[in-house]
Amino acid sequence: MLAKPRSESQAHPMTTQQDTTQAKSAAVARRNVPILAGQGAFNMMAWSMASPSIVLAFLAVSLDLPMFLAGLLVTIRHGAGTLGDIFVSDRIARLSRKKGAIIWMDIAVAACFLLVVVVTLMGDRTATIAAFVIAIFLIGVLEEIKAMLIVDFVSDNMDSRSRMQVSYVQKAIGGAGTIALVLLVHQLMQDAPALSRHSTVVMIGVLCFLLSAISMLAFRETAIGAKVAPEPSARKSWALTGFFRRARDLFAEPWFRRFMVIRLSFVVVGLSVPFFALIAAEAHHSSAKGLTALIISSAAAVLVATPLWRVLNGYSLNLVMAVAALMVAVTGCVLMVLHHAGIDHDIHVHAVSLFLVTIAVTGLGGARSLYFMEVAPKDQRVAAKAVSTSLARIAIVAISAALAAVAHSAEVAWAIVFITVVSLLAAILSFWILPPRASAPAPQSTRVSPKDR
Repeated sequence: MLAKPRSESQAHPMTTQQDTTQAKSAAVARRNVPILAGQGAFNMMAWSMASPSIVLAFLAVSLDLPMFLAGLLVTIRHGAGTLGDIFVSDRIARLSRKKGAIIWMDIAVAACFLLVVVVTLMGDRTATIAAFVIAIFLIGVLEEIKAMLIVDFVSDNMDSRSRMQVSYVQKAIGGAGTIALVLLVHQLMQDAPALSRHSTVVMIGVLCFLLSAISMLAFRETAIGAKVAPEPSARKSWALTGFFRRARDLFAEPWFRRFMVIRLSFVVVGLSVPFFALIAAEAHHSSAKGLTALIISSAAAVLVATPLWRVLNGYSLNLVMAVAALMVAVTGCVLMVLHHAGIDHDIHVHAVSLFLVTIAVTGLGGARSLYFMEVAPKDQRVAAKAVSTSLARIAIVAISAALAAVAHSAEVAWAIVFITVVSLLAAILSFWILPPRASAPAPQSTRVSPKDR
């Protein structure tokens, strides 16, 4: 007896099922793009409206807290971030679903900023200082944990094209939304006391963090298999002995030594934003439009920096790094001339200064990442990223603490002078030590690892 031929749908049931699954996955991915774009925009608005470098510095100065504390906010934040990087990264890697953790990070950060506002309005001077230190420390840890979560989360749930699209939309909507919100607050509260205005701005940031968390609830996450957890002894080895062993091996490589010279040279350039904001807060903390102008200039700088540096990165990384450092150096020189001449009392001078250095620091970060991806061999990339980031953070903690002490014992202007001089030297160094940009990544086959020597 001849067998009855099967229909096409019966002959290929797996193919039909796979096509259906892929179609559903594509539909979910398309749905997730606007959700993540909106969540990221709310998050950017939150960090702009409650920026530790700008808004909390203004709040601290308006409360007449020690200038050392205002400058030390950067130190505490980066030091706490280093702890989060060392002790929590392995646990994050083992999470199969990260959406819930990201939501709780936003809620926790909002609670920290809320703590600062409540204690500022209701507590005494000692309680306020303690609240600033505790909140900034916790924010530093939570911020770093969330950054690690976001990297894995976005990589697991979106393709490269969608990631780029979402990034641009987040910056555009977040920057425009920040400017609109801060102008609204300025119009409604321009006659209110400085403390009330600054606290209101932080509270709007808290609200944006909560909206970011609520937006994430609508995201449909793809579960990724959890990685095998390393043994406790292995984690301890990586945090202590393993770190120093990897650092020793990497410093034997010429490319890593060159990269670390550049990385550490530009650490001071990266500190320009918080200390330029600090000198502005010192001069305009009681002004009705001081904080408004600085938040607008910072948000506008992000909008301008993204397309600007994207074009220049295609020509020369040396040029981008040098131009970014020179922008900070020239801006610092002009600001110091105006400061010592006593004609920097206009808030627009400080707003323009912060606008320029924010553009410079944004471009510098992108160029540094591109340079690292060009020179780092694939088998050393992860270890090199961890070691270089940890060493850079240690340098940031030490240098920012020293600059905070200078700002407290003398004046903030001397910290700006130091940043200006080092930025000029970094610009010169970028041309001297960086090789011309290669048309393709350096070949890995010619590299000899320390074990093979």
